[in-house]
Amino acid sequence: MTKELIRQKFKNRLNKAKDSQNKLYMDLILNKKIEILLQQIISNLKKQKRKPHSRINILLYFPLDIEFNCLKLLNKFKKQKNTQIFLPFMSDINLKMVEYRLPLGRQAFGIYQPNGSLFRNNKLDIAIIPVLGIDMDFRRIGFGKGIYDRFFMNLKKQPITIFVSRALNYHNSKITQYHDVKTSIYITPFATIKDKIHDSSNIKFRSISTNSRFRRLPSFTQNIQHKL
Repeated sequence: MTKELIRQKFKNRLNKAKDSQNKLYMDLILNKKIEILLQQIISNLKKQKRKPHSRINILLYFPLDIEFNCLKLLNKFKKQKNTQIFLPFMSDINLKMVEYRLPLGRQAFGIYQPNGSLFRNNKLDIAIIPVLGIDMDFRRIGFGKGIYDRFFMNLKKQPITIFVSRALNYHNSKITQYHDVKTSIYITPFATIKDKIHDSSNIKFRSISTNSRFRRLPSFTQNIQHKL
């Protein structure tokens, strides 16, 4: 199966999730999972910062209908004194990041983004990235524009990346390229998949933790559990 066919298959699943009666519940689960994870990461990063009062820079996004609605996270972490929130700013086919502030204007691809023209070059600490899915290398399968990929390739230091989607879209073969954005954690309402390194042996392994509130995982997740 080609990458385009896989991309379309994953997109169909997300469209199905978007129209599901469980959409709000799925977003509630995702919001809780990501909020807990962010608080843990922020706490660890604050301990590593040379300047104890410096803020943690987080890249989020203004969601499309097909994407996890992260507005609660946006507003919650914007109010925190120890975090600074940024949103993607599309300029032609390039992405820059600008501080999250209202009002927002609708720009390219129907995406809402800040209208400010002052871009920040702050070091990025954490990035929450919407995805169609991932492949076996834990690289992002996106919408095919390559906008996120070009942005992250130009960063001097890679941030901690967290992929998120409403469907558990995992392809158990390599279909991405080295320049596609990579993560070590992929969060969905059904399960969270982590890429880890065993401390004592330096051996990589993968773990999957499921959400018990869903009595049955989608059938395609069985392949993931078997592979892991």
